[in-house]
Amino acid sequence: MILDSLSLINFKNYEEINFTFSDKLNFFLGSNGAGKTNILDSIHYLSFSKSYFNHIDSLNIKKGESFFSISSVFKINEISYKTYLAYEKNKSKVIRVNDEVCDKFSSHIGRFPIIVSTPLDSHLILGSGEMRRKFIDVLICQFDKIYLNSLINYKRLIKQRNILLKYFSKNKSFSEDDLEIYNEQILETGSYIFKKRKEIIDLLKNKILSYYKLISSEKETVNIEYKSQLHKDTFDNLFKKNIEKDRVLCYTSCGVHRDDIDFLINDFALKKAGSQGQQKSFILALKFAEFELLKSKINFKPLFLIDDLFDKLDKQRVLNIISFIANNDFGQIFITDTDLDRIKLILKEINLDYKYFFIKNNAVYEKRIED
Repeated sequence: MILDSLSLINFKNYEEINFTFSDKLNFFLGSNGAGKTNILDSIHYLSFSKSYFNHIDSLNIKKGESFFSISSVFKINEISYKTYLAYEKNKSKVIRVNDEVCDKFSSHIGRFPIIVSTPLDSHLILGSGEMRRKFIDVLICQFDKIYLNSLINYKRLIKQRNILLKYFSKNKSFSEDDLEIYNEQILETGSYIFKKRKEIIDLLKNKILSYYKLISSEKETVNIEYKSQLHKDTFDNLFKKNIEKDRVLCYTSCGVHRDDIDFLINDFALKKAGSQGQQKSFILALKFAEFELLKSKINFKPLFLIDDLFDKLDKQRVLNIISFIANNDFGQIFITDTDLDRIKLILKEINLDYKYFFIKNNAVYEKRIED
């Protein structure tokens, strides 16, 4: 998949900008706060119908304006898709692809798949299990519509079951039959979610170590482990065992919404035993593995968006990543950075077509590296 062009109007700090991109490498260079990441975020909007960083649409409108719009042309297997997304204050968001209106935003997910890596990925290691569940869910939802719908239904059912538990507590009543109606539906949707998460995490596990070694050139081993109550028990048994606990807590204490993923280095928790460089290397290895897996599922290359790629990496790791990108076809890549000398180093090492955009004072200038 290729993103040919991109146009923004009143999006975040930009009044109006237009891009035509290289099919391979696209660099956005500028100081911190210049708006580099906002360009990547506009691409995320086109893929997921929402911002990566701020899900409140009105906060992504340029100050003093009443709307924003994002227009683009994607190409998949030589077929063009003209895509338009717009939001106006106090009105519904609109997405059109080749002039066809998207009535349900969830159905749009997976149409233009992407992999995103940002400094916020440190939360995957240091944050709560919710962040890691979201990571694996976003990956699977881009190629499995059954999973996406199962996830939507599962969250709705858990919410409804929790409301029922609170009703029982408030009214000092209880009906096992009423609870069983939700239990049966949760079992069906939750079992599929567990099955797919296990399958995909096992596939990622087989790829991460090789990518990590290429990036780090070190001998430590890394791994990921899927943690779920369903490894040792069934949904039905879990509900029976935890019914009294759920009644006291007034929420559902068991299920795939309690899953987690352990990230390990030399069999120790990465968040405790890994240096900043090792953690960043692990995240990049995870993203490369995610890219390879998604590509195999959709049979074309997703876009790769990398914000502040070289943050917290020493020179050797930077050179390893450059060499790795040069020798592997990752399709179209979008990279932000603050260091022109580092960009020059990259382009000396790799023989790939590129475009380089310099961002300053809310304006974008396309340059060649010798400019």
